[in-house]
Amino acid sequence: MTQENFNFMDLLDDDAWFEASARREESVDCEALAGYGWGTHLGAVMSNPQGYSHVAQLRSMVMQAWKQLVTEWDLGIGAEAAEAKGQALIMERLHRPEPEIQEILMALLEAKLSKPEGEWEMTEFVHSQIRAVFGKVLTQKDWRAIAESARDRIYAQVLRQELVVVERL
Repeated sequence: MTQENFNFMDLLDDDAWFEASARREESVDCEALAGYGWGTHLGAVMSNPQGYSHVAQLRSMVMQAWKQLVTEWDLGIGAEAAEAKGQALIMERLHRPEPEIQEILMALLEAKLSKPEGEWEMTEFVHSQIRAVFGKVLTQKDWRAIAESARDRIYAQVLRQELVVVERL
């Protein structure tokens, strides 16, 4: 299916996609919504689209660094749950960050914006700076919740396999 003839409704007939989406929604332990959920902030976004674009770029940088970190943990089937839980917690913690965190993130964004389109890279330095932010904004309880989400996903998968083996006997 190409982008020109893509129809979102066709995905609803794809059982594998539908099941994967349902698993993702269940794994985040919170309400999963479609779209950006701008609500009362839509006017502010529309009045400053460039500012929104910068926020979206910063969010993308942070989530890219988070995804790489989770990938490095090699959690297998639990990675998706850990990634989703961590993303939710990070976005919650960065909703109103401390001035020190704001300075770090704004410096990274300014460095990105100072480069011509396509020339900026997520270097190891950038990743380390964003990881330092994770260490400062995520609490011990948050890290436990992330680990528990991965553990629960792995546990469920093992139990599912146990049922498959028993059914085959």
